[in-house]
Amino acid sequence: MNSFRLRIHRTALLASAALALTALVSVPAVHAASPLKPNLRGGIMILVYHRFGDKDGRWRRSWSGFDQDLARLEADGYRPITLHQYASGDFQTPLGTTPIVITFDDSTAGQIRFDAQGHLAPNCMLAHWEKFARNHPDFPVRPVFFVNSGLSGKAAFRQPKFAQKKLQLVVQLGGEIGNHTLTHANLKKDAALVRREIGLGQYDIQKLLPGYHIYSFALPFGIYPQPDSLSWQGNWKNNNPRLGPPEVSWHYESVVKVGSGPAPSPFVKGFDPHHLPRLQVFTDNFDKGPNLNRMLAFYERHPQYRFVSDGQKHALGSLPRRK
Repeated sequence: MNSFRLRIHRTALLASAALALTALVSVPAVHAASPLKPNLRGGIMILVYHRFGDKDGRWRRSWSGFDQDLARLEADGYRPITLHQYASGDFQTPLGTTPIVITFDDSTAGQIRFDAQGHLAPNCMLAHWEKFARNHPDFPVRPVFFVNSGLSGKAAFRQPKFAQKKLQLVVQLGGEIGNHTLTHANLKKDAALVRREIGLGQYDIQKLLPGYHIYSFALPFGIYPQPDSLSWQGNWKNNNPRLGPPEVSWHYESVVKVGSGPAPSPFVKGFDPHHLPRLQVFTDNFDKGPNLNRMLAFYERHPQYRFVSDGQKHALGSLPRRK
């Protein structure tokens, strides 16, 4: 059994399901012939993108590939929500649809790009999604950006003079901004800098967005600090007034990893929002295609493992675990 099958098997167990994956291969899309039955215990995909460009590659999704992702997801009944909505259980998608969280790490240049006049440029991810949403209002722009405010000495999204305007645009559109540390540091390797990296990362975001509440944190390299809890709750005491305030505290609702499969339903008792898996979209194996396509093919073969909305709101952890 290859590593992808092992990841899917573990995810199925987390969703209170047992499945022997004996024939998981890359197959063409086969859309469901009939509406899916509600299933509040199924898996929910938290996608993660990094870079964008003309061609697919490691950590990179092509423009045409991203457009195809949006079209495929919308046609297959997926509806975007923010990570905060998912982790708090505060969402309601139409009957028969499936919520999906779409995240973007590292605040790279291709994610949000402005032209010289400070307008959204057409050659960026956000412009592609906005264009798609205008023609498909049931798939609104709800991106979740995990920002590195000091990566390579540059501001988020690599255009310092537009950094604040870009973050404001995301919030205005209904998206979410999360912390990804100041410089994308390895939080286990650089243990002495953990508090500084998280604290300054948060401070820089809130300096540009005064009063904005940061709900989520993405682990650089998917690596937790020691202890794990420092990634969602802690503080940094600053002895250098030039860097920021005397103290920065954080208490994050959710923490996401880099991979490696769908996340569990927040409505099942025991839901843990601080160890959430994500699904990488880039092409890591050109023979098999992007991980997203393989996961969609899996759900088409086994829809009983996919979260399907009943059209109602539900409380966090309101469903008992299955024995």
